[in-house]
Amino acid sequence: MDAYDIPVGPAAARGPRYRFRDPAGPALVVQSLIATQALADVYIVATGGEDSPWLAEELVPLPAVLQVACWISFLVWFHRVRCNAEVLAPGSHAYSPPFALGAWIIPLAMWWLPRRITLDIRRAGGPPRDAWLINAWWIVWLCDGPLTVAFHFLVLDHFDYYNPVDQSISVLCAVLALAVIRRVTAGQPAGPLPYFNMT
Repeated sequence: MDAYDIPVGPAAARGPRYRFRDPAGPALVVQSLIATQALADVYIVATGGEDSPWLAEELVPLPAVLQVACWISFLVWFHRVRCNAEVLAPGSHAYSPPFALGAWIIPLAMWWLPRRITLDIRRAGGPPRDAWLINAWWIVWLCDGPLTVAFHFLVLDHFDYYNPVDQSISVLCAVLALAVIRRVTAGQPAGPLPYFNMT
């Protein structure tokens, strides 16, 4: 195993080191939260949309807390698999692990960079036979996120997201996200692996 713990390339001496960490735990957490969010969306539509008991004033913080928990857990998982990808395919990534997180909040770039990074992570774990899945998830995510906001603001002039169309897109996005998380996680061996130097 020590044969793998050696500098790789001229940048290895000054580059940070990453250790493979099993992504299964964070994947399970984020999948559970996303599935719960999807079930909540179905329940909201089934119980009256804006008039759903889930959206009652005394419960207003709960949907928001669940959504934030989904975001945080997804970013934890995303950072874990990005660091693992550096171990599995050192020096083959255009963007560093910290930038992989920041890409989600960079104006305009957030519309395509995270998809590119996700594809690179998947390729590090093996042949990218499921790039179509990542692309499908990304298109639906855009429809569920930035494009939906723009449509409601510019065309409808209101922000009622609790209608069957918006909620259906959210549920489809959740299903695709679960599949992407499963595929990317399955593409990374269940470590621990030895240290590799980043090039």
